[in-house]
Amino acid sequence: MFDPVMTLESGQFHHWERRGDLICAVNGDDAFFLKDGALAAGDDKRAAIFFDEGYDYDRAAEMVMTSEDLQDLAPYLPLRILKQDPWEAVVGYIFSSNNNLHRIGKSVRDLSRSYGKKLAEHGGLEAYALPEPEVLCKLSNDAMRALGAGYRDKYLIETARQVASGEVDLARPYELDYAEAKKYLMKLSGVGPKVADCILLFGYGKKDAFPVDVWIERAMARFGDFSSRQAASDYAIERFGEDAGYIQQLLFMNERRKK
Repeated sequence: MFDPVMTLESGQFHHWERRGDLICAVNGDDAFFLKDGALAAGDDKRAAIFFDEGYDYDRAAEMVMTSEDLQDLAPYLPLRILKQDPWEAVVGYIFSSNNNLHRIGKSVRDLSRSYGKKLAEHGGLEAYALPEPEVLCKLSNDAMRALGAGYRDKYLIETARQVASGEVDLARPYELDYAEAKKYLMKLSGVGPKVADCILLFGYGKKDAFPVDVWIERAMARFGDFSSRQAASDYAIERFGEDAGYIQQLLFMNERRKK
């Protein structure tokens, strides 16, 4: 059974907030308000796309339930991979470098409130879109640092310039296979292999991507010793195929909950 709250709280998405039993999630120009885990306001069809209702998660669930080294991940099977707007994923995951989830979310929300357009309001929660690349690229380093960007300020501003100028087309990775799309995204300022994998998985729905951070590096020890993070990623992609990214998120959830 799908659990939208578990999904939003799983660390894959940063543009959301909770107040009591009400949650507001913003994805591009869409604002979704959930109360007690059900959609209270927002477009139903757009919400179904955002929460990835069209994907076959049963296949991955069967793999988890029948694999001895995956069965402890079963409590997280109500989770899905959100279909984020690519710009959301780019900004969120540049912010994520050497950062924690609380600070990433606060920075994304503060950036949106300060420079983005208001989308909706429900139950006292206001939803603001991220500023467009054309707006973000004109911000000063000091303005970005005031929002908690830290050393990432220059990366965010330069990435916004690259997108606004057309130097990098965020629609292009949809047309490329995983390896080509990863190489293409790494043209963006501040986007290395791990951040590119996160953007591909969470912003483009390329579920054969398998990002490896410190949490996943620890989690992968269950499968053996790996000489590098890339080797761990290669193993997962070969073993789990098009469900590699989903298994990655289950491993991430399990590792964080253990701590």
